[in-house]
Amino acid sequence: MAPYVVSFSSRGPNPITPDILKPDITAPGVDILAAWSPVASPSIDGDDTTIVKFNIISGTSMSCPHTSGAAAYVKAAHPNWSPAAIKSALMTTGEVTNLTSRT
Repeated sequence: MAPYVVSFSSRGPNPITPDILKPDITAPGVDILAAWSPVASPSIDGDDTTIVKFNIISGTSMSCPHTSGAAAYVKAAHPNWSPAAIKSALMTTGEVTNLTSRT
């Protein structure tokens, strides 16, 4: 799906302050293979009693670990950097990735 922001993702401009563009950073959040609780149904069917260790899910909660991991990686390389410096590094050193082979 890169380099597209999915329809359910938050996006700018801010309706109250149009000068504020969000999100600052994006990360993969669609069809992510993730750990799953054995007490939760892996489907939307409430009668589904299947127990799985992993499930494929989508959402902003799935992109957060990718961004947090990237921030932790930068922090490990630069332990004295402030959170603002880490955010700036992530925001200013990214590059567009086009996995669709379209130019």
